Amino acid sequence: MDTSPSSINQIARLAFSQPLQWLSPAPGERESIGWISISLEETSPGDLLLAPSGAASSDYLKIAQEKNACAVLFLGKKPPKKVAIPVGLPVAVLAGKYDLKKTQRLLLTMLINQRAALQERGARIYAQLTQIEAENVGLEGLVKTMADISGKGVLVQDKRGYILVECASSALATIWEDIVNKLGSLDSLPEPLQDRHLAGSQPSIYNQDLPGSLTRLVAPIIVGDVARGYLSLIGVGGEMDELDHLVTEQGVRVCALEMSRAKAIREAEKRLKGDLLTVLLQEDLSPRDSQLWAQAVGLDLYKEHIGLRFTWDSPSPPSRRRLETIVNGEIKRLALKAILSPMGIEIVCFVEIDPGFPRPTAALAFGQAVVDQGHKEYPEAPIRCGVGTPARELPAWRDSFSQAGQALEMARRFKEDKIQFFPDLSVYRLLFQLEHNPALIVFQEQILGPLLAHDSAQEFLQTLEVYFEHNGSLTQASEALFIHRNTLIYRLERICDIAGLDLEKPETRLAVELALHIQRMLGGTRR
Repeated sequence: MDTSPSSINQIARLAFSQPLQWLSPAPGERESIGWISISLEETSPGDLLLAPSGAASSDYLKIAQEKNACAVLFLGKKPPKKVAIPVGLPVAVLAGKYDLKKTQRLLLTMLINQRAALQERGARIYAQLTQIEAENVGLEGLVKTMADISGKGVLVQDKRGYILVECASSALATIWEDIVNKLGSLDSLPEPLQDRHLAGSQPSIYNQDLPGSLTRLVAPIIVGDVARGYLSLIGVGGEMDELDHLVTEQGVRVCALEMSRAKAIREAEKRLKGDLLTVLLQEDLSPRDSQLWAQAVGLDLYKEHIGLRFTWDSPSPPSRRRLETIVNGEIKRLALKAILSPMGIEIVCFVEIDPGFPRPTAALAFGQAVVDQGHKEYPEAPIRCGVGTPARELPAWRDSFSQAGQALEMARRFKEDKIQFFPDLSVYRLLFQLEHNPALIVFQEQILGPLLAHDSAQEFLQTLEVYFEHNGSLTQASEALFIHRNTLIYRLERICDIAGLDLEKPETRLAVELALHIQRMLGGTRR
């Protein structure tokens, strides 16, 4: 970071919390200050002259120009319009109550001991941000304050790159939405920040060029030696200065405090909700006590909810904690009202849904989003999901929980990358209840036994499944199997001869299709 602020604008940005109001054209960035003077008589060429606004007059400014002052800065109110400003003399106002000598010392410190001045300004920024954080206004309040201090666009991303909070600057307001859309992923970050463990062990502020002649300062928000998020200041290329670096440096510190506090609150709430869900499903509370507890955690048991159950499906799965993190991440991203609890190797979740719709579209989309996110993060360890039916009353929650469990078991057996919705299981809902009935196995063996014992068992079963999936259409089934229609006819004839079947009879077709469902449910070979 450059530590040599010398122009009026650079020093003013570091020294004061509000911008200067220029009454004349502002001086260029290359025009440096020689000294800070508070006496018109003692002003030398190149001095910045400080004066109370009450001293403003046309004669005063004329003398300042004759003494070759680099600029005049009035403290207090804006001078009256009748005061004539000489051409070529930069004149500004700093509104507010400022002591003349204290302001002179502050600005001289900026000139003489720049490193100490930067540290002092950084300390003031940190104090300002911690005060905002203490007021419990969240990341939104912190981001708004950082944008006000720096005059830059500010955004905070979570550890996956999703944008949590953002605030546009006036200069970028017209293109801010496009900027946010382009930066809302980990891929947009500098490469060293894309590994959050590496970013946490080597925290740095990165200056990154963006399309459209923009630039951003971006740094990891470190909590527990790992990046829990990222803070960015965005502006026009070439305009980032020491103040922007200070805001970024102090901003990530205070954002880390806020994220830690928010995480602690979330963990406490999750434990409370998890305990509640457990007792609701176990009927350990009276309806009145259940409702009181639910109200305490922001849950309305009179609203319609639906149960979802998630689990890893891998010999060496990631931790249950990772699964819970993915589920919670999607709940937050989709802004759902939900309650969840770890149970065994599963994460059980109930989501509030809108009543009156034949399918709980939002809940199903949420379940699929969890499965998809799991595949993205852990492609070798798929997540399976089962969804129950909507529950309108508390006793129905337990039914939805049980149904979600059956659907989850089907998802595991079928190796389904799509969620399984209990009403969509059709005949499997009945077969699941009869799974351990010996008659079920006897029935399957009577229908499919000769085919299962044949060397071409897999081909025969696949042919029958596709044939029934296309409602007995030879043309559609042959196309799906990528074989000639006559080949399919011949294969079906062989199947009928081997198994002693007559597929012309409706009751035989029903029996074969049912036997195929039993075979699949019990873990038979799936195409």
